[in-house]
Amino acid sequence: MPPTPTANLFTVAQPPPASLRQALADLLTVPLEAVDVADADGDQEGRHWDALVLCTWRRLPPGDLALELDITVQDATAAGLTEKDLALGLAAGTAGSVLYPSDLDLPSAYWVAVSDGRSVRCRLEVIDVADDTAYRVDAAEEEIPDLPGVKVEVLPEVLDRQTVDTPLSDAFLATFPKGTAGSIEGHVHHGLRVWERLIRRLETGWAPSGRYREDLFRRDLKARDALERLVGEVGEVGEAYADALRQVVTRLDEVYAEHTDRGPAGAGGAGGAGGWWWHRTPRLTPW
Repeated sequence: MPPTPTANLFTVAQPPPASLRQALADLLTVPLEAVDVADADGDQEGRHWDALVLCTWRRLPPGDLALELDITVQDATAAGLTEKDLALGLAAGTAGSVLYPSDLDLPSAYWVAVSDGRSVRCRLEVIDVADDTAYRVDAAEEEIPDLPGVKVEVLPEVLDRQTVDTPLSDAFLATFPKGTAGSIEGHVHHGLRVWERLIRRLETGWAPSGRYREDLFRRDLKARDALERLVGEVGEVGEAYADALRQVVTRLDEVYAEHTDRGPAGAGGAGGAGGWWWHRTPRLTPW
């Protein structure tokens, strides 16, 4: 029985099996005969299942991607290589981009290993084709030579799923009542964490990626607008909660002010409307 794959990758071009075999042998520094490469739809009886490296390829229907690769590497041979390492090695060895999955809990989140050594985030979409599945690279965060038609943008869904610590929110919300998404309590849980995530990005130079989007920045300012209203509404839950929430928001506001400057037209272009936070611009603009 075939072993469980070590890596599941996609290629943009369709390198011949001999090129895949040579690239894997070079990357893993094993003899060519220690690498078994075969078509998933071909005869499996003659395969060398005990090979140090097994690569099973499957041709995909027309789309942005040509091949799906299932690669298994024996532990001693892998020597700690990750999917990223395999993808980058294959991209360099075959002179074509190779996609590997992101560690985010998001099915569309992938990385493109480019032959020049870059790893670029992308959004991968599934296309149903008769009884099979094809793929389209809908967007990427940098230009990719062999995907010239793909739009280039910072992916908002990735930014929203990146890990950003929110210690002040965590401490306050640990004892604050929970409620439905549409309740006062639910709005507090959401708005406070959104505001603190922005604050932590500001104070760390927009970690973890160094990127952000202006539309998301404006969305976060609207969360601060909501907090201004919610401080009063939380008094209905308990005045002690209102005081504690006001203190947390004030501490976050101080950090926001420290890492922004007053702008002539306001960071969000709000003109004369909005709270004071709308009239400040990040010192380091990440868009």
